[in-house]
Amino acid sequence: MKRIALLGAVATLAVGLSACKSGNPPAPPPPPPSPHAQFGAGFDTDFHVSSSAAPNPVKSGDVVPVDPTATPATNLH
Repeated sequence: MKRIALLGAVATLAVGLSACKSGNPPAPPPPPPSPHAQFGAGFDTDFHVSSSAAPNPVKSGDVVPVDPTATPATNLH
């Protein structure tokens, strides 16, 4: 009886191990996103621009005017 149980266990183990070999390795995980990607589209590209590249022209809204005589805001909520 022990012999039949042992043969059954060995056969089950052999079938189980043969099923694990599919021949195709698992796909590699995707590369992690760039830490600069969290700042919006195009930031990562602009961050890695060559230092000898021509600067981007200033557009309306790039520079916010500041009034030094303005009263500071006290309620920021």
